[in-house]
Amino acid sequence: MGPFAPGTYPEGWAGEKLKNLLEVCGRFKEGQGIMKLSAYLGLGVCFLLGASLSGFASPKRPKLIVMIVIDQFRADYLLRFEKRFLPPVGKGGRLGGFRYLMSKGAYYPQAHYDLLQCMTGPGHATVLTGAYPYQAGIGLNDWYDREQGARVYCAEDKAIATVGAEVSAPHVGTSPKNLRADTVGDELKNAGYPSRVVTLALKDRAAILMGGHRADAAIWLNTENFAWVSSRYYFPQGELPAWLKEMNASLQKEKGKSYVWKAQGKPTGFSHDDQGHFPHTAKVGEHAVLVTPYGLEMVLEASKKALDAFHLGRGSATDLFGVSFSSHDYAGHTYGPNSREMEEMTVAEDRILSDFLNHLNSRVPGGLQNVLIAFTADHGVAPFFEEINKQGMGHLPGMRVVEAELSQAVNEKLNSKFGKPAEGDWVVFNHEWNIFLSAKAVAKKGIELSKVHAAAKEAVLADPRFKDAFAFIFTGSDFAERKLPPGLLERQIFHSYVPERGGDLVMIPRLFVLPKNYDSTTHLTGYSYDRTVPLILSGPGIRSGIYSQPADVVDIAPTLSFFAGVLPPAMNEGRVLSEAIMPAKGD
Repeated sequence: MGPFAPGTYPEGWAGEKLKNLLEVCGRFKEGQGIMKLSAYLGLGVCFLLGASLSGFASPKRPKLIVMIVIDQFRADYLLRFEKRFLPPVGKGGRLGGFRYLMSKGAYYPQAHYDLLQCMTGPGHATVLTGAYPYQAGIGLNDWYDREQGARVYCAEDKAIATVGAEVSAPHVGTSPKNLRADTVGDELKNAGYPSRVVTLALKDRAAILMGGHRADAAIWLNTENFAWVSSRYYFPQGELPAWLKEMNASLQKEKGKSYVWKAQGKPTGFSHDDQGHFPHTAKVGEHAVLVTPYGLEMVLEASKKALDAFHLGRGSATDLFGVSFSSHDYAGHTYGPNSREMEEMTVAEDRILSDFLNHLNSRVPGGLQNVLIAFTADHGVAPFFEEINKQGMGHLPGMRVVEAELSQAVNEKLNSKFGKPAEGDWVVFNHEWNIFLSAKAVAKKGIELSKVHAAAKEAVLADPRFKDAFAFIFTGSDFAERKLPPGLLERQIFHSYVPERGGDLVMIPRLFVLPKNYDSTTHLTGYSYDRTVPLILSGPGIRSGIYSQPADVVDIAPTLSFFAGVLPPAMNEGRVLSEAIMPAKGD
């Protein structure tokens, strides 16, 4: 006999579920053995549900969620340079930087972006939407609008003017118009809470794409004028707040002054060049100064001012503050991930982060016990293939490709096969492994697009200059017909490719292959060095530890939404990182 008398079940919801389960099992196959098995199975499920319910406790809603992104911060920086970081808690209870988060938080050393091309726009668009680019619409930093016949920047909106400075295209007008997904901040607003949502970065696309559609403010640095700016999307009256004007006035006074970046302390020995090229001297007001820790200091100071000006974390609902540090990316492109410069930049970020955490601790009521912090990067970066070769990996296909030669090869092939267009060339835009063809030329010649795509693909594959450059090439027609490379690459393509915004021809480079127009290195692939980033969650309700479980950056948004008590963003595809959540007392 089963654990209950025939025809009887526990009262309530659990009993009803058990009854339904046993009835289904009984209909599936009659027989006492199966019925006994189904009964015990049902009881087990019931007990599991009961245990789960008894241990459930709603998470404490934080007063403030802080999303910190360091641009191009590859996953290995925390591991390689850890011994140079500040202690988790220092003298007088002062909080450290990275070590504080790593020891007090849930640390995923190898989180990742499941994307074909890892860049600033797609990365920042993913962090707080939890959506892959095929839904969010931001698969590239720049693309070509075939209907308008013009290049488009991911945060561009010509109808919305910049506030705070006179700027030139493509940054003359900006808004989240091109972002097709909502964010955690949007969901806080949609839920009716009086939440404040503010984002800040050196790069406009970083601030705008993190903030989403309903942010109270997105603030960034205009490098032409060296001033903090925003847009009429956030400040419709066309005026910056007084505190931001004051910061700009101070910046103008600093212009022209020299900033000297010196290496500090003993190197770890994990950089290829322990000496670097120090000291580096740059003038405030020039872009070169943003390639130094001065750029970090600017973001830190602006973040403190914004936190106080918007009274973040001091209201009746959960606020959200997104901060992105871009100088790491500027320096990474210039010096590469294995340089002493990047070691020193990471150490400087540790000190900057410590300062920011201590400011949060002092300004938010209840301190960091009421602040949920998420930390990650928007992408990684490739090493110099020249350095890889020196380290005994010369048999790998690292090389540099001249993008203009790709355009030349495609134009020559299409001219030969279909004739020269009546105006212009077949290739109208070639950028970051995406080649866009003239839709007007295809239409006027009355050729099937798939045939033009096939000829363009053949042009690159047959050219000896690119023999060892590309692992795979796919076209827009290949995507439509699902003729794609298998496995990981196919999944990354499905996650990343936006047909109306992606290239007619997309090249997937081999390992360590870079465009030659970059003087140093970049990040344009879905390989481990570009997609693997750290992910740390720290704050109330977080179970500290190092986690080996797979974590995708799309998991951040639903996890933060869980703690905020709101729906996850509408297009999110991530999971709540439940293993990192503190169990209820008594479990």
